[in-house]
Amino acid sequence: MKQVGLALGSGGARGWAHIGVIRALQEEGIGISGIAGASIGALVGAIHCAGELDDLEDFVRDLCWRDLLTYFDMVFPSSGLLDGNRVYELLSEHMQAMRIEDAAIPFCCVATDLIRGEEVQLRSGCMVDAVRASIAVPGIFTPFCDGDRFLGDGGIVNPVPVDVARDLGAELVLAVNLNRRRVSGGRAESAQPSAVGQANSQEAMEPVRSAEASHRRETFLRRLQQRFESLQDTLNDKVDQWLDAEDPAPNIFEVIGTSLNVMEQQVTRGRLQVHVPDLLVEPPLQDVAIFDFHQAGRIIELGHRAMRDQLPALRELL
Repeated sequence: MKQVGLALGSGGARGWAHIGVIRALQEEGIGISGIAGASIGALVGAIHCAGELDDLEDFVRDLCWRDLLTYFDMVFPSSGLLDGNRVYELLSEHMQAMRIEDAAIPFCCVATDLIRGEEVQLRSGCMVDAVRASIAVPGIFTPFCDGDRFLGDGGIVNPVPVDVARDLGAELVLAVNLNRRRVSGGRAESAQPSAVGQANSQEAMEPVRSAEASHRRETFLRRLQQRFESLQDTLNDKVDQWLDAEDPAPNIFEVIGTSLNVMEQQVTRGRLQVHVPDLLVEPPLQDVAIFDFHQAGRIIELGHRAMRDQLPALRELL
């Protein structure tokens, strides 16, 4: 039987469909010789390579919107809205200190060098670090710092890494494209906190010797801390309002998500023409938004069904 490699594509919450695809292959007794993943494809692929897919599926099937809020570690908007530390901790629970080269199934995680604009293929090193880099959606998650590199979402440069899966030694590459058609962005609402009021920072931060100046500096820092905490409360309250968002206007998450998805569709189309998979699976996920992580049960089933429909073609190829 030929060696079957998986190319698991990017696509936010639609990536739970990868779980369904893998389950269908397991039910047929079809082994996987290697996995190349970008973004959410990297996350699911890495978890499977670590032997933790059962735990991941149990976890995501129970997710609700309010659970997701616990992973929204807001930061002042600089290079991203979310810091990603809580997601990193979650990944660490499943993969611990596992290294990519020690995985039972050969694995490669695709990321993007955000400074050089180049594709980065992570084939060795800390598995958690690699996945954290690949899922760093621009504008949403802060980039992952790897030495002198700032790494982000692998879907930017290689949304469905067919060529990478083939490089892992696969004789037959099964690619899963989550972005077959245009879909909407995630369900969220833009957090637009009021700006922190101006303060006489120059006076407060200058080296001072007098007790009066020192007191002013302490007062300034205390007020700044209070305003930061107030801003955090405002952001948390705003996130909580996302649960009942009915405003038809696109919010910041929808704008970023939809823009990225449109770009990835174009990149995917071009790359699949050059690097043609032996079998292409495209679950019908047009109505699933990229931040619909709480709809895991339905998304997994759509992936499972799409793979089941392709099994006759796969058997013929094998």
